[in-house]
Amino acid sequence: MKLEGRFLGTCLLVAAVALAPDRASACSVSVPEPGLSIWEIDYPPERLYTATGGVFALFGNLYDVEFAEAADLVDVALTRDGEALATEIEVLRLGPAHSAGQPSWSVAVVVRPVEPLEAGAYDVKVTNDDGEVMFPLTVEAEPVAAIEPPTAEVVDPLETASGYGGRVCCESQLTSSCGETERCTFTEIDKIPALYVESSSVPQTQAGSALVWAQRLDAAGQPDPGGRFAYPARHDVNWTIDFKAAQAEYCVVLGVTNLVDGTSVSGSPQCLSREEAGEPYVESDEPTDEEIESWECVGPVEYDDGTPFGEEPPAKKSGCRIGGDGESWAWLFVLAGLGLRRRRR
Repeated sequence: MKLEGRFLGTCLLVAAVALAPDRASACSVSVPEPGLSIWEIDYPPERLYTATGGVFALFGNLYDVEFAEAADLVDVALTRDGEALATEIEVLRLGPAHSAGQPSWSVAVVVRPVEPLEAGAYDVKVTNDDGEVMFPLTVEAEPVAAIEPPTAEVVDPLETASGYGGRVCCESQLTSSCGETERCTFTEIDKIPALYVESSSVPQTQAGSALVWAQRLDAAGQPDPGGRFAYPARHDVNWTIDFKAAQAEYCVVLGVTNLVDGTSVSGSPQCLSREEAGEPYVESDEPTDEEIESWECVGPVEYDDGTPFGEEPPAKKSGCRIGGDGESWAWLFVLAGLGLRRRRR
């Protein structure tokens, strides 16, 4: 299964609200229901694998719910030959975000058998408010081995948008799905360098008991505290990792964490130079005549300060610049060492 680690900034969600309808619509942003959603309920795996004495992890998102209540929002039943096995559920924070103004977390739901698993075939049933799913679990005879860090199969330069500034607007004869008649678009886009990274796969039996992660390094080559991005290792993962300031080198380190004992190992830094990846800049993005025509304006097309569009833009930038000084990450995957457990029987 391919799972992308694309990280969109909270600023981009806000920006979408203000953009013209042909670029994004405020009412097109869906708001999730409060609770814990589980990836595997919507996309059931054909089979999970782990090793003797291992654990297995599910991937989820927690929205508008206290983290202390997370473990009570999912039930995972593990059986072998019809006999129920006692487990503990541990919820690990993978990444904080804010969605529709409410706290949201990407999480790993780790299922820890109270007694070490033996080799053989098991059944897993996952239940929450969204539904129920069953799938098999195979426990291989080999024990959980020392985990090796993944390697970077691809490290390519990219650039991403981190913020928007300046606006051109008009009053339109059309009404949007939100009941608005004003049409606006931003005229400046803040672009920043990024690394697109694809990691190698973790061996199947080890992957069930592990998280794979990428760690962003700062200009001094030290780990950025807000720059670790993690997923359950059974997925093949790629990341787009932004750098908000220019650096001589842009570097990430790939690593893996053993969920059985909490140990982590990592590889050597993977880097691109400033010459290869670029540096931050502001891109002009004036609306085209065709775009303005599609707005069906009934009033003048103006900058935020009232300057008519097409004339010399205002010397002082006005309007909403989104993502300037604040964090631009909606999915900062910061692996937490502590989780929440509860006993299941």
